[in-house]
Amino acid sequence: MSNVKNLQSLEKLLGTCTGLGGSYNPGNQNLQVKAMATLLSQARNTLSEVDATKTGYEFATNQREEAFRVLAPLSGRIISAMIAAGAKPETVADARTMSRKIYGRVKSKDRAPFPSEIESIPAEDQSLTRRRARGRDYASLAAHFAKLLETVSAEERYKTNEQELTVESLKKQLATLQKHNSSVINATVAWQDARRKRDEILYNLDRNLFTVGQRAKQYVKSVFGYGSNEYQTVSKIRFTKPRK
Repeated sequence: MSNVKNLQSLEKLLGTCTGLGGSYNPGNQNLQVKAMATLLSQARNTLSEVDATKTGYEFATNQREEAFRVLAPLSGRIISAMIAAGAKPETVADARTMSRKIYGRVKSKDRAPFPSEIESIPAEDQSLTRRRARGRDYASLAAHFAKLLETVSAEERYKTNEQELTVESLKKQLATLQKHNSSVINATVAWQDARRKRDEILYNLDRNLFTVGQRAKQYVKSVFGYGSNEYQTVSKIRFTKPRK
């Protein structure tokens, strides 16, 4: 059962308990109607926050993927510009090494997912993250491009009139790539934090949604009895807890 269904179950249980009027008067304050209503509101807010931060994560990864897409063709153009400028063969060879690494990373389709971005993602969302991470070690890509830029910057003969190939423009390009990497890291942390807060409200705090729901049903059973219509109604409301 999903988190959303647990939320729906609490809402249904709250409505049923409210309908019992004064007959529903538990001594446990966490089971009282007002407390359950507050818990329901908190649970809704945490689920909304998870959705919002997940959307932010998806946006950040999409933006980064688009930004890094230019690296392979750009690195090839840089090599050609170096050769055209009469750069030393040794310098060109060093630049080619970085270009091959960039090209290989970007074009790879078969390597395993990188764990750095998926280890904190829940199982139900890891397919999305693996799909985005496969063949995309973006930190290494940025590092390879930075090394290529160092090589170009050190070559005195490197001159070009193409604005996008100037050292200054390439430095700006590197800064943009690093900024996208940071954005994804921040978005991942925000999504992880939102999921943690959701799990606290739904399953882990002393007065979590799962426990309150189960205990409220038992209270109705204690008041009206197992065979009562009241208990038979709430007994059909299901709450489940994810396996750890």
